[in-house]
Amino acid sequence: MRIRRAMRKKPLRRPIKNRGAKRYRQVQQKKRLIELGFTDDQIRKMNIKQIHAILLRPKKFSV
Repeated sequence: MRIRRAMRKKPLRRPIKNRGAKRYRQVQQKKRLIELGFTDDQIRKMNIKQIHAILLRPKKFSV
């Protein structure tokens, strides 16, 4: 029995997201919040999920 193409295309072959790119995205998101009018203290108290939720609907969370 031969190994078909679908069996060779496993998730193990996919590239892994690296930490540097993740950190870069988080810094960019925090800069966008500063442009929206949030202060550094407010941003420090937020976690990444909260930041993402605000950036999805910025009008809802206007300062």
